[in-house]
Amino acid sequence: MTQFDISQTSALSDPNAAREILRPDLNPVVASSVAAGVEASTRLTDYIDAATLQDIQDSLASVARVKATILDSQGVPLTHTTVSKRFQTRSAAIAASHSAKGDTALDQPFSAPIVVRGQRLGSIVIEPAKATPVRTAAINELATKLQLPPAQVRTVVDALNQEALVQRTAGVQFLYLLANAISRLCEQEIQLRRRIVELSTLFNISNMLTEARGLQQTLDRVTFSVTEALNVKACSLRLLDDQRDEMVIKSVYNLSEAYLHKGPIMLRQSGIDREALEGKVVYIPDIATDQRIIYRDDGRREGIVSVLCTALIYKDRPIGVLRVYSAERKEFSDFEVKLLQSISGQAAAAIENARLQQETVEKERLQRQVQIAAEVQRRMIPAGAPVVPGFDIAALYAPCFELGGDFYDFIEFGTSTLGIAVADVVGKGLPASLLMASVRAAIRAYANDIYDLDEIIARVNRAMVADTRSNEFITLWYGTLNYARRQLTYCAAGHDPALLVRDGKIQELSAGGMVLGVDPSERYIKEVLQLQPGDLIFIYTDGLSDAVSFSGEKFGKARVRETLLRHKDSTAEQICQNMIWETRRFVGLNRRTDDTTMVALRVTQ
Repeated sequence: MTQFDISQTSALSDPNAAREILRPDLNPVVASSVAAGVEASTRLTDYIDAATLQDIQDSLASVARVKATILDSQGVPLTHTTVSKRFQTRSAAIAASHSAKGDTALDQPFSAPIVVRGQRLGSIVIEPAKATPVRTAAINELATKLQLPPAQVRTVVDALNQEALVQRTAGVQFLYLLANAISRLCEQEIQLRRRIVELSTLFNISNMLTEARGLQQTLDRVTFSVTEALNVKACSLRLLDDQRDEMVIKSVYNLSEAYLHKGPIMLRQSGIDREALEGKVVYIPDIATDQRIIYRDDGRREGIVSVLCTALIYKDRPIGVLRVYSAERKEFSDFEVKLLQSISGQAAAAIENARLQQETVEKERLQRQVQIAAEVQRRMIPAGAPVVPGFDIAALYAPCFELGGDFYDFIEFGTSTLGIAVADVVGKGLPASLLMASVRAAIRAYANDIYDLDEIIARVNRAMVADTRSNEFITLWYGTLNYARRQLTYCAAGHDPALLVRDGKIQELSAGGMVLGVDPSERYIKEVLQLQPGDLIFIYTDGLSDAVSFSGEKFGKARVRETLLRHKDSTAEQICQNMIWETRRFVGLNRRTDDTTMVALRVTQ
């Protein structure tokens, strides 16, 4: 049998890619259907079934008027030999003719190997003979089965039908055409199975990541999945810390503690990570000889040889790097590189989703804490104003957030004295609410032990200086009402003056000093006011006057006074409600940005 080495047959540089890339517990696809390349034990029928090979062979024999057989790599027929009727009737005459001419080579069979990815899986053998022209329909049918242009098939078939002197060349051409066609069919099957493997891998990893609970479990599943999918020694995942310019290790699989604590990887020092974060896949054949590796000695002790590195990119933003490590020198195939990139993209999305979920959980936890703090703060503010003989008192507190820095308080002393406090702590939210609680506690503590009101304010001021930062301060209006004698003693520490409405006119109660928490030596002045029937005192925080409309205009102190005069004959409760209603109508759709607190006190008799 004459052998011809058809060097142009399809062969790719990945002879080892046939190994199973997923463990059965990670991917349910059976090993025979997920082979990514060609192993020595692989057979031609693993890619093209015997029935299809027989069909191709029968069509070949019919079209080319030949005797054809397809063999496996060991020379064992995979098909039943097909002989066309014309071949049978003419073969004897052709043999006699060749014998008379002394030409014995022209009727010998021709054989060509079927090579797939460097591995010979079989061969195809034909025994040509003189034949007549073939019908176009038969040629087109064969071309369709082999996925070849009909014109190309027609060329070689016509060559086989020429004189015996050129028949040998035509036979070689035909075998070249057919062997390559069968190799391409095998390659298409490999690519299809490879795609199935990739999709199955991504599907299973997607399920694993979806089932993960929390960011760390997601990270750990990524490193485990990559190690199993690529059948490598280990995998590490580092996330980028922009503030420290560092690649921070977040998860590893199958790396020792000693290797993990080898030292930090700063981005400015790691050319590998910089290349990866730019979107490149970085391959290191041997870490012992690559100068880009920072900790080469540690890597050798760990048993690492080859490294493949790719970025975790989410919405065009690099967030980290995946590295896979092999224990021996390994050339990663294009399939493995693309699979790692696909997993990296999926992992990046899963990591960001886990981060968002973690942030949501943390936000909800903080929100619950804020709600608890807000409930505690609300309990510090009196639920209603006390009932005092000869006086009508009301108060209103409207925070712009759940936690605020404003507060009012009523402190009862004996049977005829009532302390009234209205304060505004700079800032908003949790810090302001904590400082508010501190101020309230200090006022109550000193008010119970000290008689002089100005000394109470001075001591509260010194306490706040010790407890506050340089940018924190408090405004406070504090007074004591002796309702038996209709006498009010008050002091305003940096607070907007209280307004006294008497005989249809407004005057300010402004005696006092500077804000609390700034100067520990500040001295405060108190003032004593004798009240008369019909007097109205209105105390408020600057959230009322500083309310801003949609056009950017402030409600202002003038409007506060106008509203107060317009409702001066109303009850204390109505005055507070009308005041808040006027500001809300003025503000409109614009959101309030400061807490609002007010206390109204009317002398009824």
